[in-house]
Amino acid sequence: MLKRIFLPLENSPYTLAAIKYACFISKRLNAKVTAGIFLDVEKRNKSLGILKTDTHIEWAKDVNKEVISEAEDTVKFLISTLRKNCAKNEVKFSIEKEIGQPSKNIYDLSKYYDLIITGLKSDFRLFKKGFTSEYLKKMLSYSVTPVFAVLDHFWAVKNIIIAYDGSNSAARALQRFSHIANFRGHKIRLLMSSNNNILAEGNIKKAKEYLMAYGAKNFISEWTKKDILKLARSKYFDSADLIVLGLHSKRNIRDFFVGSVTESLIEEAQKPLFIGI
Repeated sequence: MLKRIFLPLENSPYTLAAIKYACFISKRLNAKVTAGIFLDVEKRNKSLGILKTDTHIEWAKDVNKEVISEAEDTVKFLISTLRKNCAKNEVKFSIEKEIGQPSKNIYDLSKYYDLIITGLKSDFRLFKKGFTSEYLKKMLSYSVTPVFAVLDHFWAVKNIIIAYDGSNSAARALQRFSHIANFRGHKIRLLMSSNNNILAEGNIKKAKEYLMAYGAKNFISEWTKKDILKLARSKYFDSADLIVLGLHSKRNIRDFFVGSVTESLIEEAQKPLFIGI
């Protein structure tokens, strides 16, 4: 059962949506949210300051006035937004005392949590030039914790696609998602990729049994010898609220290292993703 959610904050609509998702999930599962404010500043490899109280930040002496001016408004806005959303949803939360940590610290801190919630294109630069998926990709490369990567707006999760190919990566995603999902009337499309129909049917049966043990009931299952992403797009993609997949999910059984489904979906940023590590 999920108990601890890690929420890396930065100043973008993706973070605002991540806060809402964190409150939604925490309230359902009685989990605690811990937020950290991460702001990358060029040529700086340490925090900008320390949060002394909700309203007072002790800035490091070597931080220039331009950075303080920009960061202070950002930090106060993020703290206020987090507090209001958590209070509204009666969610327990805390905030890391180090303010404006470099984003590389996310990887070490997240080890001690059950789930990271972040944006598909959350950008941790203080002075942004646009949004990028590069931070999420780095997070997936270094983290040992599953990641829920969200869009820049919130909607409740009811229809779920689980992309499953029997690989260790996909199995970990299936397990970790089941442990925290708290299924309540969700519609699940379990999509299997394999060249072997006997293998596919066996894997689907076992995967369904596993999900049912955690309370899932409403299933549609299907397997394909071809591109699992094409199958999802042709029938289920438009209605999906969430896609569950492994970090290295493949397009078909023969090209594990060619054409990552996960990377394609991250770049497109059309659906929230639960990515098992």
